[in-house]
Amino acid sequence: MKKRTFIRVVSFLSAIIIAAFGLFISERSKNRQYRRIIENSYAGAFDELSSSLNDISTNLIKISYVTTPKQMAIYASEIYSQAQLAKGALYKLPTGENELSTVYKFLSQVGNYTLSVSKDVISGNDVTDKQRSELKGLSSAAKTITDAIEQSDLDYNNSDYWASAIESKLKGALDQNGLGSALAELENSLSDYPTLIYDGPYSDHILNKTPLMIENAGEITETAAHKVAQTVTGENGISFSDMQSGIIECYRFSNGETNVTVSKKGGYPVYMRKTRTVGESKYSYGMMIAKASDYLKQNGFENMIDTYYFTDGGVCVINFAYLDGQTVCYTDLIKVGVAADTGEIMLLETAGYLTNHTSRAFEGLVNTAEQACAALSPELTVEKTSVCLIPTSGGGEIRCFEFTCKNEDGADICVYINVKTLEVEQILILLKTDGGTLVK
Repeated sequence: MKKRTFIRVVSFLSAIIIAAFGLFISERSKNRQYRRIIENSYAGAFDELSSSLNDISTNLIKISYVTTPKQMAIYASEIYSQAQLAKGALYKLPTGENELSTVYKFLSQVGNYTLSVSKDVISGNDVTDKQRSELKGLSSAAKTITDAIEQSDLDYNNSDYWASAIESKLKGALDQNGLGSALAELENSLSDYPTLIYDGPYSDHILNKTPLMIENAGEITETAAHKVAQTVTGENGISFSDMQSGIIECYRFSNGETNVTVSKKGGYPVYMRKTRTVGESKYSYGMMIAKASDYLKQNGFENMIDTYYFTDGGVCVINFAYLDGQTVCYTDLIKVGVAADTGEIMLLETAGYLTNHTSRAFEGLVNTAEQACAALSPELTVEKTSVCLIPTSGGGEIRCFEFTCKNEDGADICVYINVKTLEVEQILILLKTDGGTLVK
């Protein structure tokens, strides 16, 4: 090899080595940044969860001794807000879904139960001995959860721990020394957690309600459920993972990026989710509604109409309600998520429909929509009128006139007036954004 050629080769190889070394340094720096983001995100969520649970426990002790409606309302409002913060923090942490059930149920109930007690007091009733006992029981449960979390053997300022926890979650494993394990152990330690029966959306009698669609249905085999899972996902490579217990016992199937559950009774698809990254949006809202509607019909869900939607991560999640003649049954809900890049079905949730759907014999309307309009505020302008069925906070159903209105500022307001009593049952504010419609 000539000297000049040799120098060129050496120079070329040196440039490659320098470039590779530079790329290595750059990637290493990025990894450090990612690890720092993980550390800060999860450490912050952990602190928020622990702090909120501590505050809930303290305020539950205080609320059991209050004597005035004003004090009761203040503490109930604080507990409800703290429970919402704790639920948000809990979902940010890399714990397994099974370990969240007890804690999530507690956080859902504690805020709504205290608001229910506060409502009783404001109505002129005294706090009963039973309610005081249940409030103390909830306080004890909050302390048990807090202690379990704080005593879990983890250094949440260490990004290595959180990275390991994420790996464990992705593999479906449970970190034996970490937060996930501590939460899993709460199933047994909260055996004294009081059963709550009250007029609220998280009352035990509602959470434990037997789904009407599967109550008298026959059981199917794993093989039959597997065929349903393949049809729902459109994927043949999906395989059995485990049995999922609960109010709706299910077969669960997975292939890594896709999870689907099929009810053992009746063989209904209960939940399906795909986790791929969604690319650039190419489908309009109308096109995605058509995709979702066809998907529901293909899977045996007839007479479903689209209501509200929101978009998250490139997936448009559309809420469908059952149409019974002229009555829109908001109790019988199904969620369908459609990928905006390909129109692929990414999400299906049918639990609300399976729990509430049944044959109903609606009576004729004794009052007219015009008569119901008298209960509306004069500041509202009616744009659309329909008849619907809405759920009550206590798990019942009320048939209402639904008035979709505009207020003087142009905001969308929905007012629901009982078809029999002509009393206002509910008022919702619709917040329309580029990502969809939010309901308050």
